[in-house]
Amino acid sequence: MKNKNINLLIKIAYNTSAVLVLLGAFFKLSHYPHGSLIFTIGFISGMVTMSIENYSLKKKIKELEKENQNS
Repeated sequence: MKNKNINLLIKIAYNTSAVLVLLGAFFKLSHYPHGSLIFTIGFISGMVTMSIENYSLKKKIKELEKENQNS
């Protein structure tokens, strides 16, 4: 249950950051205000989400390696 919730949150975070990047790019191309800010927030949130996911995947790999060595 916990793993499903974490995966759902990661998917939501990735999608949100992608929407922010696209929206920021649209704002910049249309010369609307705050396009750079939205674009930057989208990239930073994507990088943070990716870092969190990489950390959890490394943790899962270590657990599986320990399980494999015990077998």
